[in-house]
Amino acid sequence: MKKIDITGIVLSIASLLIIIWGTIAPENNLSFTVVVAIAIISMIILDIKASKVSNLSEGNPKIKTMRFLNRLSMLVFIGFYLLTIMPSTKNLLNLENNDMVIVTLVSILIMVFGNSAPKIPFNRYLGLRLPWTIRDEDTWKLAHKILGYISFPIAIIMFISAFFFKIETSSTICILLWIIIPGAYSFIFYYKKMKGLKV
Repeated sequence: MKKIDITGIVLSIASLLIIIWGTIAPENNLSFTVVVAIAIISMIILDIKASKVSNLSEGNPKIKTMRFLNRLSMLVFIGFYLLTIMPSTKNLLNLENNDMVIVTLVSILIMVFGNSAPKIPFNRYLGLRLPWTIRDEDTWKLAHKILGYISFPIAIIMFISAFFFKIETSSTICILLWIIIPGAYSFIFYYKKMKGLKV
């Protein structure tokens, strides 16, 4: 009999709750708090169960990378939440000249994540989680290797383009490219591998 993955079930339910609540709940601080709370709880569970989720020993360096990125995500969630709900910072976040601050922070996060991406162990909960990357470890490794290569140039392009183009447009394009390039390349690799073609 196949052993039930309780951690996977809990994290999957938490993800669904975030999506459902974010879709149907009214837009107010309470709704936002619930979504952030569920996300943080999920990240804490992932942090505790990191070795089980990735099927690696506690001493494996990849577990440290996984926990580092997970904790960084937690800090970003908490920081953004506090900045959003605090009256003294709400107005600051709405000022146009603060767009550059956000772009700078996102660019730094992309570089940090990209630098660690190749070290993320094969798992279903943290990283570039696409249908084909979570089904095959070689595809996962390739996708995250490419993610590591392109993160620094994309982050630099996003930061520089913010001075010359509309920030929302340039940032959206850069983030999409950051996901689409490794996603598309890894999909081609996965397709060829599954079809028995030369990769």
